[in-house]
Amino acid sequence: MSKELVIALSAYEKRSLARFLLIYLGSIYAFICLLAWMFYTIEIKNLHENYALKMRAVASSIAHKIVTAHMMEDDTLQKCLEEKPAETCFGLEEAYQLGLFGESNAPLHVSFSEPVDFTKTFYLANDSFYARDESSQEHLGIHTIVLKYAHISNAINLLRSQVLLYFLLSLSFATVLGYVLAKQFLKPIQEEINHLDTFIKDSTHELNTPITAILMSIGTLKNVDEKKRKRIELSAKRIATLYGNLSYMLLHDKQNEDKSDVDVKKLIAQRLEYFADLMASKQIDLTLNLSEKSLHVNEESLIKLIDNLLSNAIKYNRFEGSIEVTLDFEKLSVKDNGIGIASSKLDDITKRYKRANSDKGGFGIGLDIVNTICKTNDFRLEISSIEGEGSTFSIYF
Repeated sequence: MSKELVIALSAYEKRSLARFLLIYLGSIYAFICLLAWMFYTIEIKNLHENYALKMRAVASSIAHKIVTAHMMEDDTLQKCLEEKPAETCFGLEEAYQLGLFGESNAPLHVSFSEPVDFTKTFYLANDSFYARDESSQEHLGIHTIVLKYAHISNAINLLRSQVLLYFLLSLSFATVLGYVLAKQFLKPIQEEINHLDTFIKDSTHELNTPITAILMSIGTLKNVDEKKRKRIELSAKRIATLYGNLSYMLLHDKQNEDKSDVDVKKLIAQRLEYFADLMASKQIDLTLNLSEKSLHVNEESLIKLIDNLLSNAIKYNRFEGSIEVTLDFEKLSVKDNGIGIASSKLDDITKRYKRANSDKGGFGIGLDIVNTICKTNDFRLEISSIEGEGSTFSIYF
């Protein structure tokens, strides 16, 4: 396949493609199943009608020979019936069996043992078709002719095999067509996403050097009002956090994460120190319940997870609010008494570019990153929130 036709999909785009194919193929499969059932039903009906016409024609031919023999006073047929099977006398195919009945349906020459339903002219029973004909008009004492065609299941099984083959071919064609169409529909969208990702990637790359320079230079500032210095430092840290989130979002699908044993308690303490000034600016009361805990994870990913939980707890908290960070053997939880999240938004809050509150700014990528890291490491994210009272984000290991 040429490079022009290859579309590299991110995990998010793969999920979107999978959902599209599920809906498209589900509806197409249901439609094909309906068509296959209708086709099979019609073919079974045609099979019955074709055999009915054929067997009635054969029975009518037998009746004609009986009438002719009687009218011509030819005893050859009568002698043949006394000496040989009836099928031989009338030159029938091997698949046929013949029954000749006299008055009151008394058996005269019958080569099958199954009982006959004399109320029907054509019917299916015992894996055989039966055709009844009374046009012999009691010539040679024969009142009713019953023709049997055995092993009809062979023809039905052949029909089923054909229908199944057509069904599977149709499913395969629909699947391939759906996949090709989906990829073609995604191609222009993918190109635009790549342009946007390239722009953001280049922009964040250009931001890295000045952000680092600002953070390193803040500590060397002299003769600067302390409040102004703190304000510059907090702003620089916000930009640095946003830069880190954008970089992770762009590169996560394309990088292999090296895992190591990480002291989670120590890492939380380090990140709390990083956010200390930001919490102090809102006079937030911090409560810690930290137990020793070690995880085998990628340290940078865990930093992103902790930073986003702490950043959200601070950003969406009230002035003089509180934050409680708990770490034990099974989970890490961050609880705040901020503005909370409306129950109608809880299901979508972890989706990319979704925000619970547009007044506080942000890009709606923080919890998407948290959710992605949880899925990558088989963690479970649980969110409980009451609007106006606060939220609790729990990560179960």
